[in-house]
Amino acid sequence: MSLKGCRILIVEDDGEIAELISAYLKREGAQAQTAGSAEEAQIAASLEAPDLLILDLGLPGADGLEFLRVFRQENQAPVIIVSARESDEDKIRGLGLGADDFVGKPFSPRVLVARVQAQLRRYNKQNSEREGLRFGSFFLDSRGKILENCGSPLALSRKEFELLEFLAEHPWQSFKSEELHREVWGSDYGDLSTVAVHVQRLRKKIEEDPSKPRWIRTVLGSGYRFVPREEGE
Repeated sequence: MSLKGCRILIVEDDGEIAELISAYLKREGAQAQTAGSAEEAQIAASLEAPDLLILDLGLPGADGLEFLRVFRQENQAPVIIVSARESDEDKIRGLGLGADDFVGKPFSPRVLVARVQAQLRRYNKQNSEREGLRFGSFFLDSRGKILENCGSPLALSRKEFELLEFLAEHPWQSFKSEELHREVWGSDYGDLSTVAVHVQRLRKKIEEDPSKPRWIRTVLGSGYRFVPREEGE
């Protein structure tokens, strides 16, 4: 499984270990962020919810298990504990507080990456049973009117969601601005530039490089087209 676009928070007070994990995850396309304490991790998680958490238990200040307890109150993303504390009590407490896996130190970075991929694959499979459309690491929940990336919701306005949903439900088809305005805004009249503005906003939120869009393409003379996959994928 590709980790492209997935946000992973690494909570580890040993800088060398944190950077090692981060480097291996970034090779797979993940957006890895590190935090050296529970306090730093709490701030990072509140600013942008991670798609997966890698957590050390022996942290300075607040304990890793206490951070996990607080984290689980607001986030259901997979959690992998990576710790030298391998007692049965620590494992039982960690799993009881909502951790999904436990990796002892020392560990193989390649094996850890494989476990990250496995946890995200399991999490995405659970979500795939819901009604909606999947493209890349994104899931368009048509019933809940939510767009998720690796299981975490993205902030879209109602019209941004409706525009993306309409395009995704008609893959490969090109629509001019007036057609999109009629289908999404329900009117043949109005400022058609609002369509271009909403497309730009969507690209900033879902495209890795908005200047070279992967999902929502501009077709010269024909408007916009949603491309669910490249040829050969």
